[in-house]
Amino acid sequence: MSTQLQSKESNPNSFVCDCEEDMRYACASEGFYKKKEGKRYCVLHYPGDEKAADFKTALDKKQSAKDYNFNGVWFPKGVRFKELHWDGSANFSSATFNEDIDFSGVEFRIKALFNDARFNAGVDFNGANFTEDADFSGASFGADAKFNEARFSGDADFRKASFSEGAKFNEARFSGDADFREARFSGMADFFSAKFSAVALFNSASFSGDAYFVIATFSSDADFREANFSATADFNFVSFSAAAIFVSTKFSGDANFNSARFSGSAEFNSARFSAVANFNSASFSALAFFNSAIFSGYTSFSHAVFKDYLYFAAKPEERTLGDQTHLEFQFAHVEKPDRVSFHTLELKPHWFVNVDSRKFEFTAVEFNYDLRDELERLKKVDVSAPHRLLSIACRQLADNAETNHRYHEASRLRYSSFDARRRERFYGFGFLRLDWWYWLASGYGENIPRAFVVFVVLIGLCTIGYKNADFDPTSKTAIAKPMPAATSSLPDTQDPQPRRLGWREAALYSFNVSILQKPEPKPKGLWGNLLVSLETCSALHRRHCWRWH
Repeated sequence: MSTQLQSKESNPNSFVCDCEEDMRYACASEGFYKKKEGKRYCVLHYPGDEKAADFKTALDKKQSAKDYNFNGVWFPKGVRFKELHWDGSANFSSATFNEDIDFSGVEFRIKALFNDARFNAGVDFNGANFTEDADFSGASFGADAKFNEARFSGDADFRKASFSEGAKFNEARFSGDADFREARFSGMADFFSAKFSAVALFNSASFSGDAYFVIATFSSDADFREANFSATADFNFVSFSAAAIFVSTKFSGDANFNSARFSGSAEFNSARFSAVANFNSASFSALAFFNSAIFSGYTSFSHAVFKDYLYFAAKPEERTLGDQTHLEFQFAHVEKPDRVSFHTLELKPHWFVNVDSRKFEFTAVEFNYDLRDELERLKKVDVSAPHRLLSIACRQLADNAETNHRYHEASRLRYSSFDARRRERFYGFGFLRLDWWYWLASGYGENIPRAFVVFVVLIGLCTIGYKNADFDPTSKTAIAKPMPAATSSLPDTQDPQPRRLGWREAALYSFNVSILQKPEPKPKGLWGNLLVSLETCSALHRRHCWRWH
């Protein structure tokens, strides 16, 4: 009985390999080789390194017949395909490679199928040329996957591919669509100087290690929608010729877009930046959207160039760009400042240091800040002359608010502009400086309650002064009481004695001077004239204060 079974299994015409049905085309001419775990296999699909010599014979036979169907084949150690030029299709779907495999320099002239392949060791496709489509969807790379300088003339499909260690695509060229949707990069993903001539899709891709796209070129849409960067995402000097889509993308590590060029729209709506977000010297030639984006770390658009619309907005229930410690627009070049829009947000004045914000559009925004904290944040990032620069920024923001009839907001920003300069010296206690007294008397003309209190106090003090001052007794409307004569023997030619006001008259006199009237009688002597001059100056200052409100 066993002899009959062995005879039957050794007969190629009667043997059927226990591999998947769609894999049996790869072993159609192969007979029974061995059993493993109760299953019968041909030499191509048998999972074991002990078959190496027999596998080499079967491999040579397939290559001689230009049969490159290796669907589901289990490759033992020692297999090389270096510098092969295949005229037929290359089908490595669901194949398993257990040792480093070398495809460097191989030219795939027909569609190359590596979908669901398992590379348990390193794989080298450096310099490989895929003249037609290359399908690596669902492939698993257990060690370094090298595609440096590889050429993909057709579409390159890496959907749901898994890279356990390094994925190296340095200077790779993608002439067709490059599809990395839902790919998993557990190690470093290196696309240094890669060129994407068609659509590049990284939707929902996951980058657990550093992702380098430095100097990469995207000639068509680059879609990183809902991608997740757990470590550094480096897009320095990248060129986006079409739309750059980072909608709902998560950057858990530093996100570097230093000197990146966005020729098409830059869409960062709902993106989350948990660490540093660096857009220094980036250039935005078209629309730039940061609606509902969250910035939780230092964020810089320093020296960036904005040529078209720039939008920052938040949801009404959030009204924030995140818990960022510093958002910087220093020296940004805005060609059309009226196209920069901030909507439904809480803003900080220090964000606008060294940039002219007078024509920016602010809609439903609030400047919620503490001036001391604003100055400290500027000092932490080594901004030179923080007091003066913050003063200028607040003044420009105040001008913007005044132009757009946000008067209360303009008043507070003007106050902050003056107060930033006051705090520059002696911790704000400059008793010999006029601006210190200006602050004390009326909050730089912006604090009405303080000005009113000072107004009442001045009337009271001046009332006391007028009560003890001399007044001209010859005034036609004199209400003063004449002082008693010192002697009755004075000659008739002596000047009449000056008069003194009563308390009520002194209070009324002080009130009239404070509202810029010219009450009678006229003061006589230095003390009275000095009091009138000082109270008149105070009244003029108060009128200037109230005029803004």
